[in-house]
Amino acid sequence: MYSTPYYLLDLDRLRNNLYSLQKSFEEFWPNFCIGYSFKTNNLPWLVSWFRTQGVLAEVVSTPEYELAKYVGYKDSEIILNGPYKGYDTIIEVINGGGIVNLDSFEEIDYLKKNLDRLYENVKIGLRINFNLEKACPGETIPGKEPGRFGFNYENSDFEKAVNKIRSLNKIKIVGIHGHHSTRTKSLRIFSAITEVVCKASSMIPDLEYIDMGGCLFGDKPGAPSFSEYAKTITDIMRKYNVSQYIKLIMEPGAALIASPFSYYCKVISTKEIQNTRLVFTDGSKKHIAPQMNDIKFLYNVVYKESNKIIPRQVISGYSCIEMDRFAEMINEREMIVGDIIELKNCGAYTISLAPLFIEYFPQVILKDGDDYTVIREAWKINEFIQKNKIL
Repeated sequence: MYSTPYYLLDLDRLRNNLYSLQKSFEEFWPNFCIGYSFKTNNLPWLVSWFRTQGVLAEVVSTPEYELAKYVGYKDSEIILNGPYKGYDTIIEVINGGGIVNLDSFEEIDYLKKNLDRLYENVKIGLRINFNLEKACPGETIPGKEPGRFGFNYENSDFEKAVNKIRSLNKIKIVGIHGHHSTRTKSLRIFSAITEVVCKASSMIPDLEYIDMGGCLFGDKPGAPSFSEYAKTITDIMRKYNVSQYIKLIMEPGAALIASPFSYYCKVISTKEIQNTRLVFTDGSKKHIAPQMNDIKFLYNVVYKESNKIIPRQVISGYSCIEMDRFAEMINEREMIVGDIIELKNCGAYTISLAPLFIEYFPQVILKDGDDYTVIREAWKINEFIQKNKIL
C-alpha cells in the first residue's frame, strides 16, 4: 500500500497504553498526571496528539521546549528537566507556571543573578541523586559510576540546594524529581527511589508534587504491570504519610510508545554465502536501533510464495555498514525478493535518534482502525538541503 521503508503507528494501541497507565495509577493515587517524554519519540504528530489527551510535555532542552510550544502547549503544561535546559527557557517556564526541576548549583546561581526577571512567589522542583546501585546492585545503567543527574542526597548537596533556594525568598521549592535510568525497570528500583524521595520530602514543607520520572515497562509480556508500579510507589508514599493532596507525576516514554510502532521494509535481493542466506532489504537497522546495539526484534513476514524451509537466514539493511543486520531466522520459510518484513516495538528512541546516513528519513503512517494517513512524508533532497549553502 505504501512505499517501503516506513514506520506504522497503531493509534488504537497507543490509546490503550495511555488509558491503561492513567487508570492504573489513578486507582491508587487520584491526584495523578502524566508528562510525556519528548526525547523518547519527538514525532510532531505524536506530541501534538498527547497534548489533545491532556498529557503534559516533558522536555529537556530549548529545542524540545520550542516544539512543545509549536504544537500548542502552554508554559503551564510543560515539565522542564535535564542538565542543559537553556537558561532563558528556565525563566520562561518558571514564570509561565510550568514545572522546572533544577539539576545543578549553577542553575540556582543563575536564578539568583536573575531574580529581577522572575515573578513573585514562583515555584521550582529539585532533582535528587543518590546511590541507587547500592540499593539495587546490577540494575542501574551507570553501575558503580555515580549517576550524573540531580543533587546528591548522601553528601548533603540536596540539603544545601534546599537552603540556597530558601535564602532567595522569591522562589519556593514545591517538588522533588526522582528519575533514574535503569537496566531492569524493576519494582525494586521504584521502591528504592520512592523511599529516598519521601525521606527528602521532609526538607520541603511546601511540597506540591513528587515526580517519579519514567523508565518503567509498558505492555511487555512478563514485565511488571502499570498497577504493580502504581501500588509499589503509592504504598511507600502512604507509609511516609505523604498527603493525598500531593500530585504524583510519571514521565513515561517507551512505556507508551514502544509497542504502537512497527517498521516495514521489503526484500530487494538475496545471496547464499557460507551456508547462510543473506537477505537484503530497503530498510536499515539504523532506523530501529540507531546505536547499532544488539536488540532482538519481534518480527512478522508477509511471504509472496515460497514455502521452502531454510536453515539460516540473516535479514540485513541497505547501508554499507557490515553490522547492518537486524534479524536472524532459523528453520523458517525462504524469503525472496518482494517479501515484506515487519519489525515490531520500534517506537522508542528510534525516530528521534535515526541519523541522516546514506538515505533520508522514511515516512510515518498512522493506522486508526481501518484508516491510514501519512503523518510524516519521506524526506527527499529538498528537505535534506534546507538551510544549507552550496558553491
